[in-house]
Amino acid sequence: MSVMLNEFLTAPDVIRSVLSENKKVWAEISKEFKRRKLTNITTVARGTSDNAATYFKYVVEAIGEIMVSKFTPSITTYYGATVDLSNNMVLAISQSGQSTDTLMVVQSAKQTGAMTVAVTNNPDSPLALMCDFHINLAAGIERSVSASKTFIAQLSAMFLLSNALSSVTAKMNVAELPPMLEKFIEENKDGIKSFAEENKDINNFVILTRGLTQAVASELSLKMMETCLKFNRPFSTADFMHGAIALVDQNSTIIMLAPASEFTDDFIDLARRLSLLGARIISFTDIKEIKDISDSYCCMPMTRGMNTPFFYTIAIELFVVYMAEALGLNPDKPRNKKKVTITK
Repeated sequence: MSVMLNEFLTAPDVIRSVLSENKKVWAEISKEFKRRKLTNITTVARGTSDNAATYFKYVVEAIGEIMVSKFTPSITTYYGATVDLSNNMVLAISQSGQSTDTLMVVQSAKQTGAMTVAVTNNPDSPLALMCDFHINLAAGIERSVSASKTFIAQLSAMFLLSNALSSVTAKMNVAELPPMLEKFIEENKDGIKSFAEENKDINNFVILTRGLTQAVASELSLKMMETCLKFNRPFSTADFMHGAIALVDQNSTIIMLAPASEFTDDFIDLARRLSLLGARIISFTDIKEIKDISDSYCCMPMTRGMNTPFFYTIAIELFVVYMAEALGLNPDKPRNKKKVTITK
């Protein structure tokens, strides 16, 4: 078994660790956020961590109605601008807590009086020590070169932080997720392996979804590039309709992440249109009409709201590592990549 696969399979325990290691910090962050009467949150992150930030943006805006913006590090690191973030909570997400650009943005933000929160897998990292508060992912040493178990840890942390900051809490108990995910893994890992082997020859494809699973689509895209060496691009279904749909013909391959949700009718309508245009559709879905339209599909369980990205994350992570293995690639040694990426 690859290291990457083994780490993906520890997801339920990783969620438990996030819960147990941060029992007090959620309330402390929320108290300070409200004491300062802050109205905005700005995230700074790269890669997988930025995908987790996307999930945070959806959740905290949807249930907390708090505006979230994403900071572009080069504004600080290359353009040399000092952006006034005094009315912001700056949320810096980094597995290692070492990235130069993230540290420079946080340092600049602190100089303007921003409240700063770090989310890392290392409480002794420079980023964790620099910030006012630290959320510990507590995932243990991540031996996989590509981010693996830390993504599910970040999703868990992002939901719990969103809930703490919101006046109305979401109807999801994170403590209930681990046994549900364990059951999902046990019942579906063999099927996902076959699904990955069946579709291992796809390339130059588009990944489509909308809403809470947008972060998962971006993570699938990244992992397919770095682990399976597959060119692709993720889109919101709405953004895709604003131009990129012109690319679709009988040679196109589309992966859809289509959970039953507020967007069910939109997913069905788009899948029908793509099929009529001749595209090959591969889907992760629990919607009957999408299954019927798809050329190949992974049957997902019926989920509800905020917990949907957790199940889809497990599914796409297993899909990626099994596909890499089917292609004869070593998922533990992605080409041209190091464990800690230091950028400015």
